Amino acid sequence: MIRVIHLALLLLIATTAQSHNYILASDGDTVECVDRNKQLAFKNYLLRNHKIQETPSDYPIMKKVQKKSIWSTSEAQISTAKCEIGTVPIRQKEAISNHQRTPKTSTNSTFTPQHEYAEASVHAPPKLYGTRATINLWNPLVEDSAAELSISQIWLSSGDYDTHDLNTIEVGWQSDGYNITGGYNLEEPGFIQISNNIVLGGSITPISSFGGSQYEMTILVWKDRKSGNWWLSVGTNNTIIGYWPREIFTSLADHAVAVDWGGEIVNSQRFGRHTKTEMGSGHSPEEGFGKASYFRNIETVDCYNTFQSSQVIHPHAEITNYNISVFRTDDWGTSFFYGGSGSSHTHSGVAPLITLIRL
Repeated sequence: MIRVIHLALLLLIATTAQSHNYILASDGDTVECVDRNKQLAFKNYLLRNHKIQETPSDYPIMKKVQKKSIWSTSEAQISTAKCEIGTVPIRQKEAISNHQRTPKTSTNSTFTPQHEYAEASVHAPPKLYGTRATINLWNPLVEDSAAELSISQIWLSSGDYDTHDLNTIEVGWQSDGYNITGGYNLEEPGFIQISNNIVLGGSITPISSFGGSQYEMTILVWKDRKSGNWWLSVGTNNTIIGYWPREIFTSLADHAVAVDWGGEIVNSQRFGRHTKTEMGSGHSPEEGFGKASYFRNIETVDCYNTFQSSQVIHPHAEITNYNISVFRTDDWGTSFFYGGSGSSHTHSGVAPLITLIRL
């Protein structure tokens, strides 16, 4: 099963309502339709005078229509629920664990102990005001579900971890051994959901299979030039989920100084053998389409609110277990394959784990 999760610098979507309106989502999960003004975001004192922005004031400008791909892919679908307008669907509370997650330590991708990466990045200048990319969806093996995870996501960041001024927005999918919802700082919520039917924490289906059908999701994060809020949409139709209000940010209040795309795993075996936890599809980039996971059509948003294809991105991988291979084509623009199998072992195929999209 694939799950959707929403994670950012300041985020936990939950309910403060006293009355309850429970319904079933499309994936069979029970959700509560909560007055959107009673989301946990509004417990943040920085948002005490915040007025909800109903829609973005503008969208980034696409420079040209993308050519049809030579590779066949399909779009995955996120679980939905039919909540009334003015409410948002919230999954019933689950056990929350953040013991594996820590923010990236700096915008130059200094690797955190136990966290291993295969990713590509761009850095300001010029200033960065958003990003869009299409991410291949898989269900990688996680060896130790209590201590490890595998993530494929986008990072937008500004500031510095050492000065406690690091702001990050993260979007992508995660595989671990259990359901979690939440963020780095559960006591300081900040994301405001607008959609009355997208279920954050709900399932997305289907996922890719080795040598078979490939499924993906397009994710867009951009700064609204009028309000200063950072908006989030998913899918080729730009389905709006919500936004991070400008009030919660310090270093990200104006622009991002770095955008990273790629995979991350937590290795709890670093003082002994290396973990078998997979990144991406669990296969190396050299195996290519249908076997290795990918990010495609990687773009950033410039100061003119226009998409710019990231002509030059800087790939880096910490160890040989996981790697990255950047390429460029007319139809996929700047893209890369990435991932790996961890320590040597026989690939087990799709593991019965939970895959999450971190939004």
